[in-house]
Amino acid sequence: MSCCYVLDLRFTPQGVPVPTYAYSVLRDISPGESLRIWSPEEPTLLMAQLQNHMRHTLVWRAATDGQGYLITLHIRGPGEALALGDTLRRDHDEMNARLVRSLSLVNGGHWREAVSEVTAFDRALRAHILIENDLLAPLAARAAEEPTALMRREHDDILVQLDAIQEVCAASEESCKDLDTWLGLLAASLNKHEFREETLLFGAWERAAGVGHETLLNEVRRRLSSPAA
Repeated sequence: MSCCYVLDLRFTPQGVPVPTYAYSVLRDISPGESLRIWSPEEPTLLMAQLQNHMRHTLVWRAATDGQGYLITLHIRGPGEALALGDTLRRDHDEMNARLVRSLSLVNGGHWREAVSEVTAFDRALRAHILIENDLLAPLAARAAEEPTALMRREHDDILVQLDAIQEVCAASEESCKDLDTWLGLLAASLNKHEFREETLLFGAWERAAGVGHETLLNEVRRRLSSPAA
């Protein structure tokens, strides 16, 4: 499909949510291809929803003539690197998926498998926190002073929760019910924490990275791909 194809959201089928309709077309487009979408509404919220569905592989821009918005978007191919913010958002998504799998295993009584999944999740989350605290937070410590301070406090709280979860994992199988409780509490904490990071800090970090963006991004990718055991 070429970039000249235009999906006009004014003709969304009745009863079908606009994001669902747009995604039904977008998912059939191959990585590396482009699409144009005509939307009568400001597209920021729509594109955030589509980014989640497409695992943050979309590059997009919008122009308006006062009557609506023409969105030009591109799906990154395998050889096209994600931007810093999208790389971090994808890691959020992958950690959240691990957390959901952990809860499912615990609720299903699969204790040994649950502990293994929780251990992998723990390593990934600690690595993510370390990257944000040590590598990214200093980039915009002044420009985003309050969000950075809040992030660090929340990271401290999350690490306390992770330590408690590790204690439960090291205990007997009878502690399974406690693991379910701790994972549920952590899921609630992460939901709010990640939203604040993504809206208040990711853009600031990308802007502050400036000319060193590619070097920084490569280091973030390296650390995310091999979290410390």
